[in-house]
Amino acid sequence: MREEAMKSRVIGLAFAALVTAAPAQAAWPERPIRVVVPFAAGGSSDQMGRVFTRAIDENKLLPQPVNIFNVTGHYSVGSRQIKDATGDGYSYLLIHIALMGGEASGVMDFGYRDFKAVAATGDFCLTPVVRTDSPFQSLKELLEAARKAPDTISFGVNIAAINHMAALLMQQTTPGAAFRYVQVGGGAENFRALIGGHTQAGVLSGAEFVSFRGDGRIRALGYTGPMRHPALPEIPSLKELGYDVEFCVANWWFAPKSTPQATVDAFADALEKAQRTDYVQRELANRLFAPIFKRGAELDRDLDTTWKRIEPIAKMATKK
Repeated sequence: MREEAMKSRVIGLAFAALVTAAPAQAAWPERPIRVVVPFAAGGSSDQMGRVFTRAIDENKLLPQPVNIFNVTGHYSVGSRQIKDATGDGYSYLLIHIALMGGEASGVMDFGYRDFKAVAATGDFCLTPVVRTDSPFQSLKELLEAARKAPDTISFGVNIAAINHMAALLMQQTTPGAAFRYVQVGGGAENFRALIGGHTQAGVLSGAEFVSFRGDGRIRALGYTGPMRHPALPEIPSLKELGYDVEFCVANWWFAPKSTPQATVDAFADALEKAQRTDYVQRELANRLFAPIFKRGAELDRDLDTTWKRIEPIAKMATKK
């Protein structure tokens, strides 16, 4: 009897422990959530992150705030921070195909497969830009100058990131053309380098161009979308200009690989609900982001497909 009573007590305690543990697991998030944007404030990823986190917070889609942390320097620094972070559901990465570019070019020894994908939000295209006082009045003039005097036109990039890949694709359209690539960083840093006279040309996302063109110091030479964007009707697509270049990408949200799938799904739910709000829809349109949303198996397939497209482009980054 005594032994049976003891067994019953042990079983009862074990059951009580399970019941007690359940609410703790279900309480996520119990503290603020950190989203690392591995670029300076003001760029396309930063804009995307702040729009979504504001919608989550203002609509109380999660019981804790979601905060953006900008990690400057090369994007590999902030990306590695999240790759190496504890998978407790409180650390996320917001980036784009730079993550693939870094891996394919050999700039980084890790890539998208080293994370757990959460969601894809907001497709965006790009604009090659120069200063308003630049002697290059068209993309053709810029490329011809790079052909006649290779490696002399300074072009601001983030090595193996989207602005670098876009520049390489444009450069390929004109045999013999070669820009002198200068590592300056993402969109915000590219803008500052350009207007400061440190570079002669660069590439910005549509959102960045809209944000930075207000003071009239930069001029777009084209648009990498399939056609002119309705919000920028004065800027021709590169295809319209006779260049077979179409280059648009999405923003990706990632978690550390060890993050529980249930937590990843819960965060994806919050992002998806945020995307449905009028505020996010309006901001995406104003910033030239296409309102796409992908998650789960669809996102995993899309990442693998994108890798096959991006890998050969990014490998060109190691040649210059």
